[in-house]
Amino acid sequence: MKARAVCTIDLDALARNLAEIRLLVGASVRICAVVKADAYGHGAVPVSRALVAAGVDHLAVACLDEALELRGAGISSPILVFGGIAAEEAPRAIELDLTPVVWSTAAARDLAEHVPPGRRLRVHLEVDTGMHRVGADVASVAALTAALVEGPFDLEGLMSHLACADLPDHPSVAVQMQYFEEATRRVAAAGGRPRIRHLAHSAGLLTESRTHLDMVRPGLLLYGCLPHPRFATRIRVAPVMTLRTRIAQIVNAAPGEGVGYGHRFVAARPTRLAALAIGYGQGYPRSLSQGGSVLVRGCQAPVAGAVSMDHVTVDVTEVPGAAEGDEVVLWGRDRGADAADPRPDRVREIDVMELAARAGTIGYELLTRVGGRVERVTERGSAGGRE
Repeated sequence: MKARAVCTIDLDALARNLAEIRLLVGASVRICAVVKADAYGHGAVPVSRALVAAGVDHLAVACLDEALELRGAGISSPILVFGGIAAEEAPRAIELDLTPVVWSTAAARDLAEHVPPGRRLRVHLEVDTGMHRVGADVASVAALTAALVEGPFDLEGLMSHLACADLPDHPSVAVQMQYFEEATRRVAAAGGRPRIRHLAHSAGLLTESRTHLDMVRPGLLLYGCLPHPRFATRIRVAPVMTLRTRIAQIVNAAPGEGVGYGHRFVAARPTRLAALAIGYGQGYPRSLSQGGSVLVRGCQAPVAGAVSMDHVTVDVTEVPGAAEGDEVVLWGRDRGADAADPRPDRVREIDVMELAARAGTIGYELLTRVGGRVERVTERGSAGGRE
């Protein structure tokens, strides 16, 4: 590994995760893969290409610019634009066969004024069933539906978003489903005939099969992360991203000597310390200065002292044979781990979701914050390739 840090994306694991989701929801339910935020830091173009090749039905992005990137790469699958579009972007959206989400009657009327004569803009209507973020409230759904039906639109979909499905047995899931059914009735009464109803993201599709409807929208789950540990009994997925670096230097600290900025770690015994060629400037959070750990030669090595911009120092006293140049796993799978290794302390993976909890954040943030200074490498099986 020549680079200071490498972010490896396993496209075979991605395809297997999609297959597991397909098995869970059934062949009749469409799958819309969420690839916003550069596919959660995994690389929107290579990830989308792999998902399309594996048979995904739709893709979803946050904004027009993200959709433009995919279309520019030759990806022709249906693309849903979660964040909607500006009125003046309507002609471009039609030209590129994009599907924006709408939730405002006023915005729908502005869009209508920019749709070229004789053309129609395909849209999905988002209703707020309890998230209280974006979406038309149930009481205003009929008016919005009427504006869409009367305007130059094809109302293809009706959608909402679950707020607490990642909290097992949370009562809001059932309440939101009831509101969504009421919104469906009001849309129909106003003349809307959406062909695709969708409600469930990764946590939702695992929580309650009734949320599957016509389409599900997995994001985190595709990338091999469980929204809650309890879901491990529902589906088996593998991490797609592994963040690796190397040991830049090994030094010794005597008892009582401090390490790093502020000497936040003080050696209590003769200690071997490894300086890693990565820091918060490449996406490893400073909050892991206390409680973080990495994998070195299949052993956990705790972070020792403050994470700095370009280096993390870890304690390798208990790692037999640790040496300068050794590969280190920050999160994801240790490709050097041998399944037949009899040592009970052999660690084969650092779960980014569990690591994020230790950092006081969520896995989404760790995945998406890996900086541009980190080389991205896509792999299929044992053969790697750069994109």
